[in-house]
Amino acid sequence: MKKSTLLVSSVIAATIAGQASACTTILVGNHATKDGSYIVARNEDYQATNAKNFVFHPAEKQQKKAFHSNANDFSYPAAKDALQYTSMSDFNTNGKSMGEAGFNSAGVGLSSTETIYNGEKSLKVDPYVTQTGIGEDSIENVILPRIHSAKEGVELLGKIIETQGASEGFGVAFVDKDGIWYLETGSGHQWMAEKVPADKYFVSANQGRLQHYLPNNPNYLASPTLISFAEKHGLYKAVKGQPFDFHRAYSQDTANDVTYNYPRVWTLQHMYTQGLNTQIDQGKTFPVFLKPTHKLTVADVEQGLRNHYQGTSHDPYANKNPKEPYRPVSVFRTQESHVLQVRPNLPKAIGEVEYMAYGMTSLGVYLPYYQGMTEVPHSITLGTDQADDLSANWKFRKLQTLAMMDWNDFAPIVQKEYQQFEQQTAQKQKAMEKEYLVIYKSQPEQAQALINHFEQQTVTDALKLTDQLTNTLFTKLTHKVDMTYHFEGA
Repeated sequence: MKKSTLLVSSVIAATIAGQASACTTILVGNHATKDGSYIVARNEDYQATNAKNFVFHPAEKQQKKAFHSNANDFSYPAAKDALQYTSMSDFNTNGKSMGEAGFNSAGVGLSSTETIYNGEKSLKVDPYVTQTGIGEDSIENVILPRIHSAKEGVELLGKIIETQGASEGFGVAFVDKDGIWYLETGSGHQWMAEKVPADKYFVSANQGRLQHYLPNNPNYLASPTLISFAEKHGLYKAVKGQPFDFHRAYSQDTANDVTYNYPRVWTLQHMYTQGLNTQIDQGKTFPVFLKPTHKLTVADVEQGLRNHYQGTSHDPYANKNPKEPYRPVSVFRTQESHVLQVRPNLPKAIGEVEYMAYGMTSLGVYLPYYQGMTEVPHSITLGTDQADDLSANWKFRKLQTLAMMDWNDFAPIVQKEYQQFEQQTAQKQKAMEKEYLVIYKSQPEQAQALINHFEQQTVTDALKLTDQLTNTLFTKLTHKVDMTYHFEGA
């Protein structure tokens, strides 16, 4: 018999190579989407065994304790009239920190953070406040309970950066019914934010991407001394008639960007906008905002977050190349991926949806969680750094690990079934939302129950399918092992 070769260590190594923490962000204005919604999306990439728990934070008239970071000595006073909000938190924080994404009851969504690296010169004169400054561990849990608009979120986070400092470089996205704001640090105490143009999209991959800053323009916000600080310390020299260049003053372009960051931005921009003539290794020429050739959907954004240069020589999984120089968008160490959608023309309860996938996006399934959900499916609240049989996190992760044993044989099986499941779920969403709109004013309790039932059933069905796929792949893998070590004889 012909023997099969198991592809284990080399393929997995390809997925975990690279930096310890990194993400990819996609933001889309409402005139650039097919249904007129705002979209904020990001992959959270760090460590495959670090399970994420979905946490529902109830409203509190007075928070009992001040916030204290688990990552450093940053602290912030307890909030009065803290809003209800959701978060995707690390398993070992009890939902108290490392919230990555969610909506609050005022209708504001947040995604934090896109890890970026500010310029060497700017950090020399204004270094990160690593011991007591705010960072990824703290942002959502400090900001989201307090804010009633995306702009207010930018202003609050900006004020904290100015007064207490940033402990690291980051980008944070805020969204509400009026639009999307994106904030980037410039140094330990400097920052800038810009409102995403309604007819365009934005992509970031571990690098500062914002460029021009226009003072006194309502679509821009920044630290008060952003320009004067840069000029005083020689970070930037003004050019007559040209707007202040935030990227040139406070960001960087290094050799690492050419293979680790530029390819992701270039690939997604060329995916969504046809006819671009930018070169993949020339990141300084990439537009900050672009119009898509065709208006985008949630599914289009999810496909972007699943990209691994498939169909090209740079696909590390299909080509079994653990030394591939181009870092893909989809990596095995993704902990969770989220797509926050705001549809201003619908009631908040169904108009704001977080589509969330556990683990590796190209082997994962996105499930919708409505802002109006009040009963969280138990399995998505579970999971630690040790594999188990109960948490959704580990059910999805076990299947993904099996699929990585033979990408070219196993991945298509998983992807086909999950694609069909997402399409079927989208149809069920339409039916549920239609029914909700009929009864939510006259029968609010029944409308609430409708959302909760939908969530419970969707998660149950997704896990049932995942168990079936796990058994299918396990059977195929067992056969491969048998063929490899099948000694002939009686």
